[in-house]
This record gives sequence, C-alpha cells and structure tokens, in this order.
Amino acid sequence: MRHPFRLIALILVLIAGVTGLIAQRGGGPQFRDPIPQGSRVQYKSFHSDLVGRDLNYALYLPPSYDSSTRKYPVLYFLHGLNENEMRWSTRGGADLLLDKLVADKKIGEFIVAIPAVDPSSFYTNARSGGAPWEDVVVKEFMPLVESTYRVNPTRATRAISGISMGGYGSLKIAMKHPEMFTAVSAHSAALVPSFDNTTVSGRRLDMFKALFDRIYGINFAGPQDLSYWAANDPLTLAKNTSKFQGMKIYFDCGTEDEYGFYDGLKVLDETLTKTPFAHESHLYPGVHGWDFAKQHIEQSLLFHWKAFNGN
Repeated sequence: MRHPFRLIALILVLIAGVTGLIAQRGGGPQFRDPIPQGSRVQYKSFHSDLVGRDLNYALYLPPSYDSSTRKYPVLYFLHGLNENEMRWSTRGGADLLLDKLVADKKIGEFIVAIPAVDPSSFYTNARSGGAPWEDVVVKEFMPLVESTYRVNPTRATRAISGISMGGYGSLKIAMKHPEMFTAVSAHSAALVPSFDNTTVSGRRLDMFKALFDRIYGINFAGPQDLSYWAANDPLTLAKNTSKFQGMKIYFDCGTEDEYGFYDGLKVLDETLTKTPFAHESHLYPGVHGWDFAKQHIEQSLLFHWKAFNGN
C-alpha cells in the first residue's frame, strides 16, 4: 500500500474516538443520533434468524407512498464502521435532500432501506462462521423489505450504495451478486490495495490484525492466507467484469482522505478502465466520511435515478 496502513486509523476510532463519543452522547458504538426536523425516515427492527437477534433498520418512503398503490425502485444503503442505520439521515441529510430533489422534479421517487449490522462486520460472512453479515443483508434484509413494502423487485429497479466500510460492502455485494443490481455506488469506500510495508506497530497494529483476522482469517502472524480476503475484495472482483455487464458503477473519495482510500479508488478505476468497463470515478477535495459524502451524495442519488431509468 503506498500510504502505509492508513486504514489503521479506522481502528483508532474504536480506541480513541469511541470513548469520547460514549461520554458525550451516553451510548455505545451505535448511539442514537438526534432525528433532523422534517425527516420522514422510519426506524424499525426485524428478527434475524441468521444471527439470532433483532436488528434495526431505517426506511425512507417516497412522498407519494401513502397516497399511491404503485411499486417503487429501491436503493439499499450500507452504513460505515462504528455507525448505524441513522447516519444516512442524521449525518448525511440525504432524506431531506432527496425530498427536495423530488419536489424540484430533478429526480423521481424511490425507496431507501438501511440495515444496521455489526458495526465492524465489513458486510462479510466471517470465515470462521457464526457471523454471516453478507447473508443477513442479501438473504434476510432485502427479501424482508421487498415483501413488506411496495417494491418493484427486479434487477432494473434495485441498487445498492454505501459509505466507507459500507462503500466496501456495497461494491463487494454488487460484484458478488451482479444479477441482483442495476447499479452500485460508494462514497469513501474502504479499499485496500496491499497489506505490505506497514510502519505501524504495537497496540495499533494488533487492533488492525485482530479485526481482519476475525473476519477474513488472514493470520497476520503467518503464514498469511489472503484467499478469503481476495474472494471478498472489490479490487480483486473487479478484474472479472464479464460477470457484471449491464451494472452501472459509481465511486468517489476525498483527496485528503485521512485513511488513504484514494489509493484504492485509483486502483479500482485503473482496473475497470483496462477492461474497459464504463464507470464513474471521482476524486474530490475533502477528507473521509460524512463531511465529504454529504457534499456529493446528490450525485450518487441522481446516478441511481438515471440507472433506474436505464440511463
């Protein structure tokens, strides 16, 4: 990796940042944010048989939903590390923005559904078993949404998006299940070109290793096994674009992203360009997370609406 283990800074949130957040807001990693005035997002829960507990989710229904009988396209949005289903609205203001875009007739109506998963799951079925978070999203949450609400359940009217860890998750899930999605987008996706050349040591490196060893069974102590990581890595999956012909792809990242994820963006852009596979890749000024994404989420919402209309 050209910027040694910038990704480790994500783990530092768990060490240095979470303690402060707990003290300030009286909650754990999935603390409940204040709901913005005017928000129509509904917050609900469902029981997951796969993980054996209730999970929260957020649901944005279009302005015309209650007065209509029509079925709508659906966008699934995946939250970031140490976040929850509320952040799309509370930090991103995306629901109020979407309402305004609809009112201004710049965009049509669609449903947005946001599951709250384990806050450090990377939307991946843990290699060792017992934590099937990709399956929770694909095999439980999506069928729940599409059987409970008036969703038009076709590939042409289904899309997925996400931020940071969720950006990784959206790209990974779309590339592994391309028959399900017409489009995928990602803001500040946690993409890691290489695990080499780290200068991090001590407790910080131990935390990094623990997270990815738990999920992917890499065994940083050696001998390393990157096979399961590669099977779930968007940068690897993108090398075989023949499987996702017809699926539209958008991703962006900040040029000052403090975790160095612009490196991963460049590799993904280069990989898709070589195929060639049509896609949108954008590097914009800015740092990591919602402070960056809220400046560009209008672009991804418009991207998805165009995709829903076959453009």
